[in-house]
Amino acid sequence: MLKILWLAPNFNHYKARFLNHLATENDVSLTILSGTGRDQMGDHELEEDWNFKQIKLNVTKKDFGKSKIVKEAIKPIFKDFYWILIPAEKKNLPLFLFALKLRKEHKSVRLFSYNHAQLKSNNGISGFLDHRLTKFFNKQLDRVVYYTEDACTQAKSNKLITSNKAFWANNTIDNTEIEANYKFQLPPENQMTLLFIGRLIPSKRVADVILYYKLLKERFQNIKLEIIGDGPDNAVVKDSLNNDSSIIWHGTLVDESKIAPIMNRSSLVFIPGLSGLSINHAFAYGRPYLTLQADKHGPEISYLKSGENGYLLKDNLEFAINTISSLIENKEMLHEFCENARQTGVQLSVQKWVEQIKFSLLHE
Repeated sequence: MLKILWLAPNFNHYKARFLNHLATENDVSLTILSGTGRDQMGDHELEEDWNFKQIKLNVTKKDFGKSKIVKEAIKPIFKDFYWILIPAEKKNLPLFLFALKLRKEHKSVRLFSYNHAQLKSNNGISGFLDHRLTKFFNKQLDRVVYYTEDACTQAKSNKLITSNKAFWANNTIDNTEIEANYKFQLPPENQMTLLFIGRLIPSKRVADVILYYKLLKERFQNIKLEIIGDGPDNAVVKDSLNNDSSIIWHGTLVDESKIAPIMNRSSLVFIPGLSGLSINHAFAYGRPYLTLQADKHGPEISYLKSGENGYLLKDNLEFAINTISSLIENKEMLHEFCENARQTGVQLSVQKWVEQIKFSLLHE
């Protein structure tokens, strides 16, 4: 039996759903120790009857790694698990050192992480300290599972980790929830709709998607913009609604039965800013994903094959507008992109994620 304790400073709906699939496995016993996440950042936690046990602590993600409350919760139950996941992040270093001390006392317990190829600073650059801390985490951890195969390969080639410790499991969303509410269809022929889905925070650049939309409206009369998400930048969206009735804002939605009809009538998903699991979300619905080039995209950006299932566009307004316009105008190409997006989504299923996680932890 794989007895796993999974520390989750931020336990959003994406994470809850895919971990629930892991918990349904007959040979897995999963406990989640969760914090309250990020303050006022548009995160949403689901309340459902999960297959895992959850211990909730009133500690924010920012304070989780240095919290006495977290340490007091872990210490008496540490020995009850075979694997314990600790996110390998700089802010969690005090908690990690505490776990290493406990592991010396309970030698049957193993520590692992599920993370990026390398630590980065707030500016998105991996400096000397980031490099050293990455190697320290990797040396002390019993196993490291990376978000993507590309990240795993990168970590090994950069000699950040020994091959025997390095595994990968494609970070993903719960496609079964989507499949229960949606059957793939091509976008409507008589309506062009851009969809933004994500938290309304500066890094997502929701103001830019509204700007791009205004410029596209000068070329296409029959075009709409729909926005799913909430967060500190919601004032930008509210202002745009006062000036343009063709923009529809849905706020936070996590129920796929409500997201499905919006995705169904969308032509493509466009998030100008930093992208992560929204890429998986678009592909699960068979919709092309478009974003702008940046240094700090999530590892999921490796799923985006520019010119096949979406575009990774130069951050140049005229170039991006012309590229998006060409895709909208060319129905044959748009349909091909949709089919390619759907095929990519099939490869990123939660069932495959469960298989990859179990292989990573059971492999000796």
